[in-house]
Amino acid sequence: MTFRCPKILPLKHEELNPMFTQMPKPKLAALLASTASVAMLATPALAQDTAPEDEPATAPARTNSLDTIVVTAQKRQQSANDVGITLSAFSGDSLVDRGVQDAGDLALITPGLTVSDTGPTGLPVYTLRGVGFQDYSTAAASTVGLYFDGISVPYTVMSRGAVFDLQRVEVLKGPQGDLYGRNTTAGQINYISNQPTETLDANISLGLSSFETLDVNGHVSGAIADGVRGRLAFTTTQSGKGWQKSLTRDGDTLGRQNVYAVRGLLSIDVGEGQLDLKAQYLRDQSENKANTTYNGTLVGDEEFALPYVQLFPYLVAGEDPPWYSTGDNQAADWSTTWTDGLGVTRNVTPRRDNELINLAAQFEYPLSDDISITSLTGYDKFDRVEYGDADGAPSVDSNTYQESAIEVFSQELRLNGEFGRLNWVAGLYYSWDSVDEYYKLIMPDSFYGNAAFVFGAVDAPFYNTPVLALDTDYYQETTSKAAFVHLEYEVLDGLRLIGGLRYTDEKRTWTGCTDDTGDGSLAAFINGQFGATLSAGDCATIDDIPTSDTYIFDLLGTPDVNQAFHDYTQTIRMKRWMYKLGMDYRITPDVLTYATFSHGVKSGGFNGAASNTTSQLEAYEPETLDSYEVGLKSTLLNDSMQLNLSAFYYDYRNKQEPGLAVSFVGNISGIDNVPKSEIIGAEIDMQWSPTYGLNLFLGATYLHTEIKEWDAVSNASVWPNVVTFDASGLPLAQAPQWQLNGGVDYNFEVSNSLLLGFGFDANYKDDTSGNVARGVYADTEAYTVVNARLYLGDIDEAWKVTLWSKNLFDEYYYPAALYAGNGPYVRSVGKPRTVGVTASFDF
Repeated sequence: MTFRCPKILPLKHEELNPMFTQMPKPKLAALLASTASVAMLATPALAQDTAPEDEPATAPARTNSLDTIVVTAQKRQQSANDVGITLSAFSGDSLVDRGVQDAGDLALITPGLTVSDTGPTGLPVYTLRGVGFQDYSTAAASTVGLYFDGISVPYTVMSRGAVFDLQRVEVLKGPQGDLYGRNTTAGQINYISNQPTETLDANISLGLSSFETLDVNGHVSGAIADGVRGRLAFTTTQSGKGWQKSLTRDGDTLGRQNVYAVRGLLSIDVGEGQLDLKAQYLRDQSENKANTTYNGTLVGDEEFALPYVQLFPYLVAGEDPPWYSTGDNQAADWSTTWTDGLGVTRNVTPRRDNELINLAAQFEYPLSDDISITSLTGYDKFDRVEYGDADGAPSVDSNTYQESAIEVFSQELRLNGEFGRLNWVAGLYYSWDSVDEYYKLIMPDSFYGNAAFVFGAVDAPFYNTPVLALDTDYYQETTSKAAFVHLEYEVLDGLRLIGGLRYTDEKRTWTGCTDDTGDGSLAAFINGQFGATLSAGDCATIDDIPTSDTYIFDLLGTPDVNQAFHDYTQTIRMKRWMYKLGMDYRITPDVLTYATFSHGVKSGGFNGAASNTTSQLEAYEPETLDSYEVGLKSTLLNDSMQLNLSAFYYDYRNKQEPGLAVSFVGNISGIDNVPKSEIIGAEIDMQWSPTYGLNLFLGATYLHTEIKEWDAVSNASVWPNVVTFDASGLPLAQAPQWQLNGGVDYNFEVSNSLLLGFGFDANYKDDTSGNVARGVYADTEAYTVVNARLYLGDIDEAWKVTLWSKNLFDEYYYPAALYAGNGPYVRSVGKPRTVGVTASFDF
């Protein structure tokens, strides 16, 4: 499709319908000089056309007016400029133009959003305006609510996969608790699929790019019978060569992709109502990215690298090992095989085999001219088998194997109504989900796996007992119930008061243990330390909570010491109110101002990492965020410019933050609550089309984040004595002070039937603090990534060929830096420059 720039058209409540009419706009040419210098840096938040959903898009009229955008941020259709919320919205066409294939790509064009891999499992972590949860546990909920067609996806691992055949994406910023519930303290992302059309519509696109990669996408849509419409969409990405190159094995590469997905939709007229059905299947058998080890002395006073076997000779010689990062964004290393304690050799090359089944049903029916009812039902089943390599070395020092099974069911029933000047939404919500995971930490080449090598001089049986691997099994079940109401009342022409209230009752149960893998190595380790008599395969998590009947300090050296090792079961219950108060005022038909106060809550949870002690597994508390925000949305210069501004203050309480758990084998991963933090920020989002065919965009976010109160656990702690330090004054993790997005797109007619165009997008992200507990080693450096495209197409959009490049200048950057566990610090490096060509055909 031809690149198009959106117009966000202000509407009155009574004017909301699928086809918006244009309102007169004042001439504000005096603003041109003051905004032109800023606009040249721009990035897009694109929108859908005003064409009805059941008609294919037509070629754009020759005008520089921006297209309209319709959003459902408040669970009803509204112009984005009539919603007193800061949001970024992108049309499906704009996502295709910019090569957005996953959430990481989306972050490059969305001010304030960062997406990074974290921990040995490589799960995506979402942070919006500095609000995020840097945990790598499969069962950890995100602070950014993730929704597909209005249905919540509670775990980020389920969001990895193909982004295809979308009508739009909405990114709402700030707490959305009144309408969307818990776990939206940062905001939410809603991916909205293209819907079936009445007329026949089909498209196919073929792409070839770097690393022998083939992309195929397509859809067919149209009427099946009277009152029945259908749509079938598909996508696949296949690559024959990996983008990472081994530093120690010539010719060995990593990063091959094998992803395919298909989605089927039906829209059925039922009397005056409509039933929408969706079924989607995704299979991902790609290789995972390997982390890159680096020399810690380059960023800190000393290198944090415990002397596991393959590294030790280099440390003694004062040399860097050959797998240390050289600044080459393709250079990496990883393990390929491992022989376990039972003599079985396994392929541990980082890879995954994940399946997602998604079913959804939405039924809407008008009860009267002013009231409608909506039922929204969702079911997801996700199965995962995955190997990860976190240590960035050819040794098997911190490798993982995971089998995860997730099921999610949700049901929402709501009423939408309008009584004179009052618009309202009220509803009930229920959800149930479960996470069943088996997690293996593999470490024969770590210092745990070579205890005699590292600690041989120490005269203690414990220090001479190697541990080759750990098994962790856990099961988590969550049930949530909620009731909500949202009101908007226009007290005077142009002045509207807004209020929302939601009550949530959530219960979460977790049970699990870290076990001996069956080779007896962990059991021998524990027996040598505590005088226990554990056998191969037994649970080896030690109960060290003083209130427990099996508290270990009471049992050491007694005949009942084995009672201290057992599955640990916890249940937490959260009953909380979430609410919103606000007002907006339309100064002119083209300018809306707004002010809001929102209170959001994120549920408490459990640490799903491998555990030595039950205290490491204790539940962390819910976090809350109070948001105070003011903003302005304006359409200027005869519809050719959209300028949005906002400023906000967040009072952040009990933020959930990874920290250190003090264990008898050292200081390992834990989850803590930061009592008090604050975030002060501002955003600008501008789109301008000074002449037909030329579109300029700008997005910028400024953040000041600060921990106000937190006694964090220090790495100087030695079990059982815990040492803390005052972390107040430090910034929050993954919260860059500046984040800028800019872009230009220009197209022009080269004949009566051909259109030629080019464009680029640039994203700048400031340096960040990665993890308070781990210090400078987890920080990331500032970087800029530029994407570019050159395209030629039919003026009626029947076909289009695009030559494109991602990371055009081959920037070396790493969105995340982290501690691999048992070894050195590593970086999760971004992909190098890729180039490709894509041909798209409409039928």
